[in-house]
Amino acid sequence: MKRPGILLFIGALEASGFELSADWGESRPVFQASVDEVNGHTYACVREPVVVRTNSDRIVVGVQAGNRHAWPERSGQDLVVRYSDNEGLTWSGMIVAAEAGDYSCQCHGLVYDAEVNRLFFLYTTYNWDYKAVGKGRGAKYTAPIYNEMAKVGKPFVTSYRVYSDDEGGTWSPPEDLTEMVGRQAHFGASEGRQLTGGDNKGRLLLPGSRMDLNEKGVITKKHIGVWKSDDHGETWVLGAVPVPEEIKTPRNISSEARVTELADGTLLYNDRTRNTGRQLSWSEDGGASWSELVQGAELKVTQCNGSLLTLTDEKGALTNTILFSVPSPEGRSDGLVYVSHDGGRTWPIVRNVVKGNFAYSALVQLKNRKIGLFYETGHYRTISMVELDLGKLLSK
Repeated sequence: MKRPGILLFIGALEASGFELSADWGESRPVFQASVDEVNGHTYACVREPVVVRTNSDRIVVGVQAGNRHAWPERSGQDLVVRYSDNEGLTWSGMIVAAEAGDYSCQCHGLVYDAEVNRLFFLYTTYNWDYKAVGKGRGAKYTAPIYNEMAKVGKPFVTSYRVYSDDEGGTWSPPEDLTEMVGRQAHFGASEGRQLTGGDNKGRLLLPGSRMDLNEKGVITKKHIGVWKSDDHGETWVLGAVPVPEEIKTPRNISSEARVTELADGTLLYNDRTRNTGRQLSWSEDGGASWSELVQGAELKVTQCNGSLLTLTDEKGALTNTILFSVPSPEGRSDGLVYVSHDGGRTWPIVRNVVKGNFAYSALVQLKNRKIGLFYETGHYRTISMVELDLGKLLSK
């Protein structure tokens, strides 16, 4: 029997034109924990997909691949990628882009510089052995480890960059970015963007934050914003997004966001929170400054990371139509795609495109008026892809 809350939710969505029963096509696994092998090794979980398209129309998808299913974002994971040269029909084998032994590569951002044909992964590594925590999760279990690290002055995390000059096939050794970005940087679990026009054409943008931690490793403050680089990824500076006092507690505000560019050069930032829905901000100067966060009241979602994509027209030019993928308000299930035709000011269309388990996601525009949606499913054991018909998504 369905719970009354779910019935009320479905009724409200039906009244607003929400599509509950359309067939959006068959999902195909791209990453499968305990199945895929790299160098003879299998992983226990795969998480937080990010996706970019390169100059050659190669699609590159990156994920965290963990060695334990419990507490999967602290499970000794590597960053791995797969690429497709035929719009996602077939995929390369898994390629390890970054690894840290029994430490955990996390807080990753993938960004592509089309001007120099270089892919970047920015990420942080938790500098403790994931097996030392046991199977518990959170400060209760990690406090003893952080206490010991604090006593000897060992940094809790270290930030790194790796890059690929062959569109994901091979990756450089890691470079330590900690002195540049600060001791507690976060890179958004996001794909970044490169500005295509205006005075800041070529600028790289990647959502994220810098965090203050106490001696027990507990976050006491988050400085959220967008990392930007004007020298093809050599240096990165965090531009702050203003946060209203009532929502800026570390427990509520998130370092996980997406950013996208619109036809007129305006930028839209879309951030996850724990208790105050999706929060939006705009920039009209290429990310140098941002408006104060405001709630996207039409975006009815559960608290989870989502993906943001500006559509391009048949000539490849940016439009003001944006897609936003995210789980439904009833938890990490039933993947939704919201549509805005005015740069994120309003969201008049929402489609239920995936039934069942659905968590973090990533969007990319394919050819032939298709959208590729990558998403966590199988309770963090699978990253699947579904092709969405763009005409159906945009129809009234």
